[in-house]
Amino acid sequence: PAPPCSPFLANRPHTTPTMKNLLLALVAVAVSTTTAFLTPTQTAGRTISSSARDVILPTDFVSSTADAFHDGATSLLLSDEALSPAVEAARQKFWFYFFAGSGAGGIGIAQLPAIFRDASAARNAANTGSSLGGEALDTGPLLRVYYNNEISAKDVGNAIAKAPSSEYISSRSQSKNYMASKGYIERRDFIKEMEEKGCNPLANYVLYDAISAGKGDVVSPVVYDDKLAAYREGSLSDGSVAGSFVGDLNGFLAVKVGAFLGLVFCLLVDFGFIANAGIEGFLSQP
Repeated sequence: PAPPCSPFLANRPHTTPTMKNLLLALVAVAVSTTTAFLTPTQTAGRTISSSARDVILPTDFVSSTADAFHDGATSLLLSDEALSPAVEAARQKFWFYFFAGSGAGGIGIAQLPAIFRDASAARNAANTGSSLGGEALDTGPLLRVYYNNEISAKDVGNAIAKAPSSEYISSRSQSKNYMASKGYIERRDFIKEMEEKGCNPLANYVLYDAISAGKGDVVSPVVYDDKLAAYREGSLSDGSVAGSFVGDLNGFLAVKVGAFLGLVFCLLVDFGFIANAGIEGFLSQP
């Protein structure tokens, strides 16, 4: 026959120990053991003699330290049944934001090097090669923000005048890009041809950026030829750059700068949701 159990145990609901409960029990035992060894038997405190000086550990200090450790461990190891609905919902939101936000944030962060790589290539070309000098190209503040340099309007006009046709660039392309094999103009092929014509290096990047409108490193041959013809037609005999070129360049700059600022803003919002849910779920009182 089964041994009789006490009425107290018979009336208790059957519960299965969980990892949280086991950890809580271990922490409670450790705290109790620590308190038993550290709490002095004297009410005034314990005096530890030393050859240099006496150190007094008050009873209140030891007890408050043990209580603080016990409370902190208890709050971290509380079972789901002991949590308030608000805290439990906050923890669920935290894990959802953490995993979903980490994936989205990782994709966003991976795009930052591509933005900086394109800008760095153009910035490194500044102050290299020959320049015709003269007045700087006036397109607004975004040009200085993105290229970190001013560019001569005459250098841009010279690059527009000497730029080869899309057919010529495509016929001399050494790129293995699939789009380049179909006649599209790749940035590297364009820059290589412009360098052979002795144009200003920064002006070459600026011209290609205006033609591409920030849509990638390849440009349709039709778009390339049409825009180049419009730039040449709108240029004046005094070397002034066409208004259509200025408009296209500002469009490119707006896309790049706007993409960077928008990406940074979204990352901050993403991390803000994660941090807020974590504070409400794990650092607030249950």
